[in-house]
Amino acid sequence: MIERNRVSSQQKLPTLDLSSTNRGTVDRLKVNITVQSGDAQFISFRSLNEQNPKFPLPHNSVDSSSNLNSSIQNDLNQNKKIVQLLGNTLYRQKYEYQEVQETLIKKMRTMTRMQKYVKRIPHKVETFQNLEKIAQTSQQQIKKKVSFPMFYNGAFFTKLQHQWIPTVRENTMAADYQKRIYIFGGIGSEVFGDMIEYEIQFGKFRELKQKGDIPLNRYGHCLHCIGYPMLLSTQFSYDNQQQNSINGKQLIIYGGEMQFNSALKIRENLSDTRIYDIETETWQLLKPNIECIPESRRSFGSCIIGRGLLIMGGIRSRFQVFNDLHYLNLSLCKWTPLETQKNPFIKGLAFQQLVCVYNKPQYIFEKRETRSKQLKSQDYEGVYCFGGCFIDENKNTQYYSNFLAILKFDQPFNNWIIPEITGKPPMSRIQHTASYIQDMNIIIIFGGRDDQKNNPYFNDLFAFKILDREWIQLDIFGSIPRPRAAHTAVSYRSQILYFGGVNLNGYVEFSVNIAEFNQNQIRQLAAEYRPNDQRHDQELEREEQQPQSIINKQYFSLHQITPVQPLKKLTKAEELDLQIKQLSFQNFPKHLK
Repeated sequence: MIERNRVSSQQKLPTLDLSSTNRGTVDRLKVNITVQSGDAQFISFRSLNEQNPKFPLPHNSVDSSSNLNSSIQNDLNQNKKIVQLLGNTLYRQKYEYQEVQETLIKKMRTMTRMQKYVKRIPHKVETFQNLEKIAQTSQQQIKKKVSFPMFYNGAFFTKLQHQWIPTVRENTMAADYQKRIYIFGGIGSEVFGDMIEYEIQFGKFRELKQKGDIPLNRYGHCLHCIGYPMLLSTQFSYDNQQQNSINGKQLIIYGGEMQFNSALKIRENLSDTRIYDIETETWQLLKPNIECIPESRRSFGSCIIGRGLLIMGGIRSRFQVFNDLHYLNLSLCKWTPLETQKNPFIKGLAFQQLVCVYNKPQYIFEKRETRSKQLKSQDYEGVYCFGGCFIDENKNTQYYSNFLAILKFDQPFNNWIIPEITGKPPMSRIQHTASYIQDMNIIIIFGGRDDQKNNPYFNDLFAFKILDREWIQLDIFGSIPRPRAAHTAVSYRSQILYFGGVNLNGYVEFSVNIAEFNQNQIRQLAAEYRPNDQRHDQELEREEQQPQSIINKQYFSLHQITPVQPLKKLTKAEELDLQIKQLSFQNFPKHLK
């Protein structure tokens, strides 16, 4: 057994030294504790306070506990507030981090898209002898890059040369299907009625043979491609409705004007509608309802929307302007007049351009399909109308327009909207072209005329950004086209092809002018553009300045009631012979014989 050292009575314990505490430098406090009968007996705090008045010790009382509880609660409340502030800051930092992360992801995506357009050149190890040649070629490449800077907000024009081109004309209409363009009608030395096909890849013109119900020669009409399959009805009947399924490879034509009738001294308009099948090259006449057929007209606005044709305004035979809207439903073969609200064109409009901007235009005017699929209409969607003029018969004057309006068919009552637009808009004009490039979501305005100015014909180029609602005048590079009006245009991918037209010098050559709007391809075309092409453009400008007497004799303005003809003195016998020829049965139109 191990002996334990028991504490004897009256034995002093070691003293406690409190000077090492953190409360400051103080004198030493000594406490003598005695032990009696083998057990330790401690002195109370009160006796210690009496012995050492310099060092007050805490009292074991109710007041001290309440003060402690209140101090603890105050500390807890402060801690809660601090925790709440920390939580709010963490919440904000979380969302800020998410926004920064999203922006970084977008930048990474744009970088990956840009890297696709960068050419990857394989690395080649050259010998020591070819180093001088490499240095010379690199200097030449640097000079080329400086001479052709990067063009933004511009378009590059190229003029193609062909083996055979159609005769010069104006007011012809064109429509595209896949990689081919179809052109019909127009007026030049005479009123034409031929169908011409243009292959975009090979750049060749070809005249097609027409079969079936061939339409009369005309100009100022409309020609559109149907574009998507549907059920077509060629005749309207309340009892038996016969519908034929078509594959969308069809063209539709409506209206226009025939040759000037010198006997009646009017321009006879047309109101027939025909379908042209591209595969069989045959025409088919539509027979819609008689009571709602719109009046014959020319130089009107038109577009394909829904599963039918929309026409707006135009000019009567007596040179009066319409202010109506009509819609032809091809599945029912029925014309219906459309009523709109807030119409800004109460006095009528002619020579305007309509552009259909919808994600899915084939589902408009069909409530059943829209309910099942629940299409969400966007703010920018609608039919865009730009330019045109109206005629005041009392004052015998024409007023030209340059503002843009949107017709919303996805809203009730078919409202017209005039949006708030930024940028400088184009000048007021007629007989221009408006083309929609779907990939870039822009509308391109080119050319046109304004007879109230000294230089009435334009060759400027404007782009309307649909999402931003902003007008931008684009810079033109390459072979700059001549000013023109009454031409036609077709958009193909990032390009627009322009055909024909007329200006002060007469009819413009019917060669193809292609405008490229993809900025990456514009740089490549600008690098390949040579000074020889500039010389060719200067020669064309000199030809424009020279008068062209032959073409001037053939040209006459559309605003004049009678064509411009050289004045000749005729005898009474010659005048009688002319009147008899005009009244002969052969000079009557085909549909009146």
